[in-house]
Amino acid sequence: MTEIRQIEDFCKTVAPYELADDWDNVGLLVGAENDAVDKVLLALDITPQVIEEAREIGAGLIVSHHPVIFDPLKSLMPDNPAYLLAKYGIAALCLHTDLDRAEQGVNVQLGKALGLKNTAFYPEDYLLVGEPEKPMDADTFAALIKERLDAPSVRYTQGAVTKVAVSSGGGSEGVELAEKYGFDAFVTGEMKHHLYLWAIAHGIAAFDAGHFSTENVVIEPLKEMLEKEFDAVEFFVGKQDCPYKAIDY
Repeated sequence: MTEIRQIEDFCKTVAPYELADDWDNVGLLVGAENDAVDKVLLALDITPQVIEEAREIGAGLIVSHHPVIFDPLKSLMPDNPAYLLAKYGIAALCLHTDLDRAEQGVNVQLGKALGLKNTAFYPEDYLLVGEPEKPMDADTFAALIKERLDAPSVRYTQGAVTKVAVSSGGGSEGVELAEKYGFDAFVTGEMKHHLYLWAIAHGIAAFDAGHFSTENVVIEPLKEMLEKEFDAVEFFVGKQDCPYKAIDY
């Protein structure tokens, strides 16, 4: 069987821990590195539902994007995912801002999902830039984003889409970098009200496709990378869905 340490060592080559921000919490957060596993579940978040799914398939390790332990714990109750992991003997390996900045990480996979071409990656800015498959208006690009990401909804401002910058999840401040680098469109997962106004004032077509939908694109590619490296381990993508719904009018 394969030890968790071996899987973690490989993940470090994909998303080196030194790429993570100082405030972040990445790596093996629950479990022992010398434990052996033959089944691994991948998911964006480690929730009680994801842990139950791991139990059902007999997975001894969950690899997630969002850290299961982020802030210092002052208590540990039975409904806390970290408590449940320890209770059921399931380890947790979390790759967060290091995976955002990785060369095959979240933002690069988001760009691929949207079909961007002639791309360049600025990991220090959490930003991938490129061109759409063809120039289009914001309405058309919003529909493309919704379809490609299977997003419940896409909120956006109007404008031309000829040069696109993307920064997944909560990377909305990247809209200012998009303008700085000369891009007329920006895709992220969360936009605050004042940044919509900023985008309009600066002629940026800004698109908010949801935190989950803009980051979940990394899970399947990460699974494929792990499968190529560890043929004695079964890897599964969790059945986790976007945590919110939206009404289409």
